[in-house]
Amino acid sequence: YQNFDTELQRANISMVFGSGPFPLLRQHRERYSMALLFGSDLTDLIFNKETVQQIYDADYNFAKPPLTPRLTAVPGDKKVILYWDTRAEKSRDPFLAYKEDFEGYLIYRSTEPEFQDIKVITDSRGEPRYWKPIAQFDLIDGIRGPDPVGINGAHFWRGSDTGLQHTFIDSNVVNGQRYYYALVAYDQGDPNLGTRGLQPSETTKIIREDFSGVLQFVDINCAVVTPNAPAAGYVPPEIQGETSRPTAGIGSGSINVQVLAESEIQENVTYKVLFHSSGEAHNYKTVSYDIIDVTHGVTLQSNIDAQRFGADIFSPPVAGFAVSIQNDTSVTVDLANTGWLSGSSNLDVRVYPSIKSRAITTVWPADYEIRFFEDFVDTTNNFRIPIKFMVWNLSDDRRAEVEVWDNDRSRTLSLGDEFTIIEFIGTNFRLTYDFTYYAPTDPAATPREPQAGDRFILRTRKPFREGDYFQFSTRAARVENQLAKQELSRIAVVPNPYIATATWERRTLNQTGRGQRKIDFIHLPQECTIRIYSISGSLVKTIHHQAGAADGAESWNLVSDDGMDIAFGYYIFHVDAPGVGQHIGKFAVIK
Repeated sequence: YQNFDTELQRANISMVFGSGPFPLLRQHRERYSMALLFGSDLTDLIFNKETVQQIYDADYNFAKPPLTPRLTAVPGDKKVILYWDTRAEKSRDPFLAYKEDFEGYLIYRSTEPEFQDIKVITDSRGEPRYWKPIAQFDLIDGIRGPDPVGINGAHFWRGSDTGLQHTFIDSNVVNGQRYYYALVAYDQGDPNLGTRGLQPSETTKIIREDFSGVLQFVDINCAVVTPNAPAAGYVPPEIQGETSRPTAGIGSGSINVQVLAESEIQENVTYKVLFHSSGEAHNYKTVSYDIIDVTHGVTLQSNIDAQRFGADIFSPPVAGFAVSIQNDTSVTVDLANTGWLSGSSNLDVRVYPSIKSRAITTVWPADYEIRFFEDFVDTTNNFRIPIKFMVWNLSDDRRAEVEVWDNDRSRTLSLGDEFTIIEFIGTNFRLTYDFTYYAPTDPAATPREPQAGDRFILRTRKPFREGDYFQFSTRAARVENQLAKQELSRIAVVPNPYIATATWERRTLNQTGRGQRKIDFIHLPQECTIRIYSISGSLVKTIHHQAGAADGAESWNLVSDDGMDIAFGYYIFHVDAPGVGQHIGKFAVIK
């Protein structure tokens, strides 16, 4: 009575579970746990058994991965834009006394829903243990490199202190190919926990698809997308306004507005990127910025960290776009944009931060203009020398003090003389920038002293200051029929010729046969009818295409309207787009 017969004959595939021996006493309850074990060989199976035994011995009380982030994937033309929320970053693990142990994100991309084609990182026995990501972003906290715990010599890579990001553009994709993405959040682990340590854990990634390729379930941190070229006549969203310099303010940096979801960009809405700084007016640093919808009077994002910046570091997504900033962290002379603005002087004027007295020198975050006049218009700060020029602080729109170092004692500004711009911190003056007159760089040129009307400008590079802002507006995506008419000649079939298969076709999951055949018609108008004819003129297939403006492709499984697989040979296709025009093309099928 202690044995169970588990032999199956002439039966459907099923599982039979057995356990024993123990008495089944009346009014008595027995609890038991069950583990389904898999392994590539016996050693791997035993290793997995030991792992679940540890979980059982701990009464199922083990570390948990962070909360599952929510991923959005937007396909484009030869690119896929990914962005996600921040919910995982405040995860607390009850197993570690509710410690906030979130560490970073991994982005996985596969051409199959199980992601098995990218599980290529093996342990010392050659068993696949980890998936290879296409991108990784982690906290700047010193937790980096391989996890010291590991599994059989394979170690989880904890990151490189890159800093977190919430946007990623995957440009290494092929139009027409179906891609499966997963964004997983992972924790820090704890190499000092217990006797073995605790390795990092990551959130699950679940995509279920049946044999015919129909999606059954896609978790919130996963996405399935197919990049394609847009419809004929498609005009993408536009960002209108100056982004290379602030609309108002003194900062010398720039911003980049990256469109993420083209369908979410609104028509004629104005936005402002407003900066905040800390510190004194002459010695400050940029700390954060806000994104404001000026049209509707709404702050979309506030206090976005501005101390980590760069072309690939974006703000959280808002209204279909994200912002990256380029900021200058120190004040320096912008030599490329410093020089004579107008006038006849050809003197070589050299500008550099003042070195007259280091105890009272300060590089000042401002641009200046030196304006020359016919008569005396100012007097130097200390030596009280009358001068025929004035220094104007362009950043604060005010006059600045100046001192002349009259090296030849001529009481005029001449070759070899210097002057210094003076600013004040309270009642204390500071020497900021030195200017020196030299003869023209061309030795054959006759020196021409500055005359009335001459202007010289000093530009500096400096961080964004409190109140600096950029302002821009958006135009929504649209389709223009006139442009679509001009683009009808771009309509094509890919691959052409079709030779037995195409790279984007799904794998074969059945024991016999093959996956679905597929060709794509691309650069189609937004609405059109495609008719496919044999070379003898027989109608083979009629396809009605109607899609969003950003998708100009239509797939065909090479099955005729009669439900038959088409034969090899040449085919003619005709595209009829009402209000746009018609196009005729051909393609070949080789089996």
